Amino acid sequence: MKDFGDYAVSSTDSVRTAMEKITRNKHRVVVVLDNRKVVGTVSDGDIRRAFLEDVLPIAPVEKIMNINCQKTKETNPQVQREIIFREKVTVLPVVNSKNELIDIVLAHEPFAKRRAD
Repeated sequence: MKDFGDYAVSSTDSVRTAMEKITRNKHRVVVVLDNRKVVGTVSDGDIRRAFLEDVLPIAPVEKIMNINCQKTKETNPQVQREIIFREKVTVLPVVNSKNELIDIVLAHEPFAKRRAD
């Protein structure tokens, strides 16, 4: 399985883990996985709202994740960019027919530090 590093968390990972990964990835969101399947996303806004509702940083991200997240089976890069633009997302999970994460497409973020690939 491909390593998605700072762009994915397990549904049982803590809110703090998600927050740390969001801080490192600079795209304001992580994809939530359960046995490789995409089950949601968690954004920095989701975390802020959770803290305002007294959710502890040790709580699992499944308690605060957005289950109606944007994802695609599309593998054409041009179409993926169109989806990112249309849906105004910074991270677009690409899934297979079993809803398993196979890739993550990132929107260009002018404020993010550029990493060497």
